[in-house]
Amino acid sequence: MKTPTNIAVVFVVTFHRMPGSKKGHKQGDWDELAMKGAVRAVLVEGISQKRAAKEHAVPRQTLRRYLEKVKAGDGGVEKKLGRRTTLTEEQENELSSLLQSMESKLYGLTPIDVRRIVFDFCKKNNIANCFNVTKEIAGRKWFKLFMRRHQELSIRSPEPTSIQRAQGFNKSEVQHYFDVLKTTLFDENGFINIPADNIYNADESGFSICHKPKRIIAKRGKRGVGALTSAERGRNITVLCCMSAVGHYVPPFFLFPRANMKASLLDNAPPGSVGKANRTGWMTEEMFTAWFDHFISVVQPQSRPQPVLLLVDGHFSHTRNVEVLEAAKASNVVMLVFPSHSTHRLQPCDVSFFRSLKSSYDEKAQTWLRNHPGRAITEAEMISIFAEAYGRAASVSNAVSGFKTTGIHPFDPSKIEEMDFSAASVTDNDFPEPAVSIPSNETASATVKNCGCESGI
Repeated sequence: MKTPTNIAVVFVVTFHRMPGSKKGHKQGDWDELAMKGAVRAVLVEGISQKRAAKEHAVPRQTLRRYLEKVKAGDGGVEKKLGRRTTLTEEQENELSSLLQSMESKLYGLTPIDVRRIVFDFCKKNNIANCFNVTKEIAGRKWFKLFMRRHQELSIRSPEPTSIQRAQGFNKSEVQHYFDVLKTTLFDENGFINIPADNIYNADESGFSICHKPKRIIAKRGKRGVGALTSAERGRNITVLCCMSAVGHYVPPFFLFPRANMKASLLDNAPPGSVGKANRTGWMTEEMFTAWFDHFISVVQPQSRPQPVLLLVDGHFSHTRNVEVLEAAKASNVVMLVFPSHSTHRLQPCDVSFFRSLKSSYDEKAQTWLRNHPGRAITEAEMISIFAEAYGRAASVSNAVSGFKTTGIHPFDPSKIEEMDFSAASVTDNDFPEPAVSIPSNETASATVKNCGCESGI
């Protein structure tokens, strides 16, 4: 069988003429203002329909229809193509607003929910429709056309958000946090106390040797589509990362779930990385103290003329660690704790950096497995893969974007919009002054500013 040297692909587009239209004319190929002028010419000036249609370049049959409509008092000239929609424009706009409101409260509706609601609405209000009476649901075509008419809506995959986090993101608590942040960053006269290159955010996250596969292309309708991973359940390695508002990154801190640390595990880690080990692989006071020593050695806050601000979440290893509090005070570091259940919106690392890092890590891990068939990712390979992903995610733009989006730098509380508090509106009460218990060692008493987190110092 010979293979042709030249293959031409020809796409033929056939335009079907609408019933009743003249050859070469398309449905709706007329101007609304011209149609109004033609109607006025017939009714006011008294010229014939044929002449008015020719002079204003509008279809004669369409002109005749609008003339009958105007004479009957059914409205004016309004260009609308296609069939009449089941719901009116006002009803559809109201439905669109409802869908957006439900999503902002974290109770978004699925396409099936919307189709059932519309069927029930039409049934209760005796609105004529062509929906499926047996299944009691609006059709897929209706939903498709509804979404096409309302470009402000789209079908999205939501991120799971716990009810505690939703209710905990309280407007009063967030306002109190920004009040504390403002007095920390600026003096009474509005001058900067802490410049942008002295503002850091540190946070830890778990990375597994068993990555999350990306979406793949498979045969439509096939059941049980899979992708290769290193194991059914992977071991988590905790990584603590830290970045500044101007894009300076402190080398990562790795916490391995093992009894003894092996220096060789860091052979392919990002330069300057530090590694420790404990049996659980979870962050503890001892491990956070070790990281803080690493932070001090890299950032050198004691040699800076202005304080360094370190923003952390309310984990007990951060806020109940007297050793760290003492070291922070001695090293010119001020620690500010985010309100509880708010880091998903207020913490720069969560907002911009970790999302990019984890997405890149999963992509690199999938590529590694594809290039090394029959092999599994171990701790050593995991660090090498992480280093590649970290090199891509640890960019100046990611850091700057994270601090800007959360309103930290430039300082702008309005970055947190009213709609962000929708899910917690029922819990929005006046925020009382936080009860801060002073550690027994008074040298640490001024180091941490608590913004209402559960783990007070």
